[in-house]
Amino acid sequence: MNNNLRSIIEKIVANGAAIVSFDYPDKDGATKRRNGVIGYKPFGHRVWGEHESKAIVVSKAGNEFLTVKTNNEDTPTGHAYKSFNLEKISNFTHKGITV
Repeated sequence: MNNNLRSIIEKIVANGAAIVSFDYPDKDGATKRRNGVIGYKPFGHRVWGEHESKAIVVSKAGNEFLTVKTNNEDTPTGHAYKSFNLEKISNFTHKGITV
């Protein structure tokens, strides 16, 4: 588990929703820059895991995921709620500060 990133995310969402960016490997293996909003109140039940906070979901296997309302998705609204494995996130940025 990426405890350092989790700690940073928890500090960010303690103040409410926030816009973040990060790099994440795409299905084809290429790294893609993702951006969106974190820090929503937990929504719905996840069959594969439980919300630990406003941003973190822990899977039944013990992996931690960041829940993000993403931007620029191929959907009618341009947004989608997605979860990203903390272990695969790199170059995490919030308010111009990169972790």
